Amino acid sequence: MILTEKDANPISQRDIFEQIKILSSKKLRLETDADYATINSVGVVIEDLEKQILQLKIQAIEKELGKKITTVKKPNITLYLVSITKDGKRKQISATSVEALYQKVIGRMLPVADTYNSTVSVQDVFNLFSKHNHTPIVDNDGAITYPTSTARRKDQYWNKYWAEDVISTLPIQTVISGDIIDAFKRLTASRKYNARQIDQAKSVLKQTFDYAIWQKIITINPVISLPNNMCPKKAKSMDKKKATSKDWRYSLENHLKALPKQTVYSLAIRFWLTSMQRVGEWLAITWDDVDFEKETLTIKHSLSKREVDGKLVVVDDEHLKADEVAREIPLTDKALHILKELYLINGQKKYVFNSKGNLPISTNRVNEHIKMYCSDIGIEPMSTHAQRRGAIQEAYSMQMVEDQIRVTAGHADSTMTRYYNKQNNRTLSKECLEELLG
Repeated sequence: MILTEKDANPISQRDIFEQIKILSSKKLRLETDADYATINSVGVVIEDLEKQILQLKIQAIEKELGKKITTVKKPNITLYLVSITKDGKRKQISATSVEALYQKVIGRMLPVADTYNSTVSVQDVFNLFSKHNHTPIVDNDGAITYPTSTARRKDQYWNKYWAEDVISTLPIQTVISGDIIDAFKRLTASRKYNARQIDQAKSVLKQTFDYAIWQKIITINPVISLPNNMCPKKAKSMDKKKATSKDWRYSLENHLKALPKQTVYSLAIRFWLTSMQRVGEWLAITWDDVDFEKETLTIKHSLSKREVDGKLVVVDDEHLKADEVAREIPLTDKALHILKELYLINGQKKYVFNSKGNLPISTNRVNEHIKMYCSDIGIEPMSTHAQRRGAIQEAYSMQMVEDQIRVTAGHADSTMTRYYNKQNNRTLSKECLEELLG
């Protein structure tokens, strides 16, 4: 039953949240208790409870704000809107959930965290965390930002490392550091995971507990106290990650230049061989980013995969990874010549590397063409990322200034730049030492 102003006594926020607590506990029991799993009608009951809880939350927010919340249902998303006056100006705030709307307007979480109890398992919290990750974000102007492929990767990591482990069944409020240590001992006992995989497992578990703190279910994250030496790792492979070399680039470039007809793909790969940028950055180049007069290229946006209606689609994010600042890069004579050839093919389109449709060619298709061309001349195929790695390693080998390498590559700091070069670390050359020290 939804409380109304017609009841004998005035409604208090406490009464509303108490009813939310009761309904949420009932819903959680239906979702997690195995006894209800085989009952066909349980889904309908849960859906009805969700509607009641939603109406109560709207009622609570409207009461606190003194404003009416409008619900707008679109084909792919439902928006909740409220109009407020700030600094003498009327402004409409929107969000994809009433909780997010409350946080935007009030600046704190909707106070319903006490709906959780000690029976909520770690798996239950991850399910909530996953749902949060897959929910689009609507800013104050109504613009929608869809989730990236990272949301799916977190689901994959959880299912790979923790979904079948005992830790997922424990009530999250009872988990202590010892439980986390035991979980990692079980995970790493066979030494089948390397350091990177263990970092993935630790990261997704830590983020799950962070989410529980954010929702005020717990107050301390037991994962952060896990000692690194508690995780035995698989021996590192001595194989180096693939990176392009001058000889490899020379062979492929000569083959592509000799083709009877240049296509968007052959020219794109030739341009790729002159670049140190991320593949999503150079594929996203528009003609507005190219300055033929100054002979420069401005890197200011990137292609990425976003989750829209449950499917991963490629979109132009119109910003760079980790919101890095735009950078202007000089174009070599070779790169400039290739872009001029591309202009004859694609000059009337928005994107430099456009083939069909409104978006540029895809990374997968570029990799397919690289593999095909390499097969034609009998050299080992490389991925699009191998050129970035090879260019950075060679820049270090040529004793170029690290900060200039970092800025050209688009790294926020030198840590990642050095990571690309860790398999190529060496002392200064004899010539450099003689020049430096005599």
